Amino acid sequence: MSSNYPYGGRQRPMPGQGPDTGSGPAQQPPYGYPQPPAAGYPERPVVDSPTTPPGYSFGPFAPEEQGGWPGGPQADPYGDPSGRYRRAQIPPTPPQGRGPSSSGKIWIIVGAAALAVILIAVIAVVVATSGRPTTNPQGGQSTAGQQTKPSQRGAPQATPRPSDAVAAYLQAVAAGDATTALSYAADPAPAGPLLNNKVLAAALKRAPLTGIDVPVNEDQKAKSVSASYTLGSSDVSEAFDVVKVGDMWKIGRAVKDLDISFIVNGSVPVKINGVKVTDESVAVLPGSYTFTTGLRYVGYGSKNEVLVKSPYVEADTYQVQSQLTKAGKKAAISATKKSFNKCLQRHSVNPNNCPQQKNNSKYNYKESTITWRRAGSDPFRKPTVSFSGTQARIEVPLDLKLSGSCTYKGRSGNCSGQVTGKSVAVVKVTTKPLKVKWL
Repeated sequence: MSSNYPYGGRQRPMPGQGPDTGSGPAQQPPYGYPQPPAAGYPERPVVDSPTTPPGYSFGPFAPEEQGGWPGGPQADPYGDPSGRYRRAQIPPTPPQGRGPSSSGKIWIIVGAAALAVILIAVIAVVVATSGRPTTNPQGGQSTAGQQTKPSQRGAPQATPRPSDAVAAYLQAVAAGDATTALSYAADPAPAGPLLNNKVLAAALKRAPLTGIDVPVNEDQKAKSVSASYTLGSSDVSEAFDVVKVGDMWKIGRAVKDLDISFIVNGSVPVKINGVKVTDESVAVLPGSYTFTTGLRYVGYGSKNEVLVKSPYVEADTYQVQSQLTKAGKKAAISATKKSFNKCLQRHSVNPNNCPQQKNNSKYNYKESTITWRRAGSDPFRKPTVSFSGTQARIEVPLDLKLSGSCTYKGRSGNCSGQVTGKSVAVVKVTTKPLKVKWL
């Protein structure tokens, strides 16, 4: 049996009436159900049967089993003279001048509940649709824009598809969340002094990771997943190895190991994005990494920035070489010149730790009378400066004249001499004050 009342139960007839005809405001059928018959075709009232189950059902309908039709038999407007098969019934409109009955109120409540159910269903469809992968303009589907950033820091997302692991990893890196990014590694998450949010934030400040595009890959036997993105001003296309671990997918490699053995074993400190490192190899996430020393006079030059494009692309660290800063060069020249001028005031033919210390004279000078003076132009106008380790090397031309009282083969008098050539001084720039040593 079918019922016109979606929630079951019988409707009481109003006093003075026959079986309840569902009096009250006329209700529109739910979306998708048949419309009521056109005007001029009377509706047959439906009376619930005690055995009628709740909800909407459609099937054979026997009016004679429910007390017959008021007003005698009528032709079925749908072409069924017996009236045995009918569509869902629409409650008739109450007589004019009559207020809404209790059954009308029930129908209003039922209509409101049905509307709420429809709205919930529509919202669920919208939410489900918004979570689906977007279409890649180059063909296929892409996870670009599917998730802007991880929902919670340190809380990895579910990755049931191979492409989910790559997309989630890149999104975590782009958000500066090193902990979450490392959680997508197939092996135990790598550790190191540079694998933290502070270092990653500095790496992304110089080279933000944007434009992530990972085409959807649902192949449960996949070995790699392609991805593209922009790192700073560089466009990157990479194939990430993927591995299934349990029910989730992981990436085969999450970090890049930088070889810094050629500088870390030297006497100059090595700092990467502000963190001091002492190991010959360090692991980093994609981003920009700047090498510094923390020293005033020594740095790693203008090529001290290394861009790590992905865990697979080799990063050129060999261009990173320690060298004097501008301040260091100026300070080393100044310290050498100061030492040079002091040497000219020495009363010695070959003063210790001076450019003229290797001077050999055949005359025997009286030391108190010895004087030195510069004969040529200023040797420090264009000195040759180089750097190695912690020492600056300053090379200057020499043109010095010597004079003083002397004796030679038993005879006394005034003697003179001259020293020419080049002299080299080395300056240790990691000490205060700077120490100069003449070679």
